Amino acid sequence: MFQSIARVVVPVGMVSVSVLASLANAQVSRDLPNPISAPNPLTTTISIFRSNMQDKIMKSAEAMPESKYSYRPTKDVRSFAEILTHVADISYILCSNAKGEANPATAKGSKTEITAYLKGAFGYCDGVYSGFTDAHLNDPADFFGEKTNKMFILTQLANHDALHYGNLATYLRLNGLEPSGGWF
Repeated sequence: MFQSIARVVVPVGMVSVSVLASLANAQVSRDLPNPISAPNPLTTTISIFRSNMQDKIMKSAEAMPESKYSYRPTKDVRSFAEILTHVADISYILCSNAKGEANPATAKGSKTEITAYLKGAFGYCDGVYSGFTDAHLNDPADFFGEKTNKMFILTQLANHDALHYGNLATYLRLNGLEPSGGWF
């Protein structure tokens, strides 16, 4: 099962990285580094995308009032706070895995604690991303018991952040708040 999923996800991830590199090369923003000229264009591209998602997620966490952290549109989905905690949990789990370390943290409950936990998770992952070069991307890794490579883990982490930013943006809008923006 995992092999059939990996056969689809890895090529899709590679195409996504290429597309993101092209977008970044087109200088979507002058503030973004150009990964094409970077010594490690693939890891730089993944890092640019993840950094952008981290910024949007942190701005979402800050924008939602603490009184709305328990908001959930239906009983069958995570609350706003649970999504943020989940994003941080997965960041710690996958980045510690890619780094070959034990998961270093546990979640908290208040808005202040959750945003600090989230910021800590992103900082921890930044350290992992900054330590990688393109040569490391095919190093072996474990993805919840399945053998894969580190590019798969790092790509899935960035994808996971983007997926849940979409949830957070929706929750903000449902509560009359404007998510931090831009199309990229």
